[in-house]
Amino acid sequence: MFGSRQQQKQIETLQARIRDLEGLVDELAARAGVSSAELRVLESGVGPRMPEECVRLVAEGRTIQAIKAYREHTGAGLKEAKEAIDRYRGA
Repeated sequence: MFGSRQQQKQIETLQARIRDLEGLVDELAARAGVSSAELRVLESGVGPRMPEECVRLVAEGRTIQAIKAYREHTGAGLKEAKEAIDRYRGA
C-alpha cells in the first residue's frame, strides 16, 4: 500500500489513535449536552484544509479521483477519505 511495512504499521497506529480520539470527543460532547448535529457542524470548521488537487478534482466532478487523491495526500482509509470528500462536496 503506502511505503514500507514499518510505515504502514505507523499509519495504522495513527488511524487507530484518531478513531480513539474521535470516540473521546463524541463522549465528551454527549456529557456536555452537545448534539451530534451540532458536533458535526463544529468539526467541519476544524482540521486541515482540503488538498488543492482534491479541490480541483471535485470541481471537475471527478469524485472518485478526488477520494483517491485525498487518500494519497493524507494516508486516510477509504471510508475516511470518502466522508471527507462528501463533506467537502456538501453531500
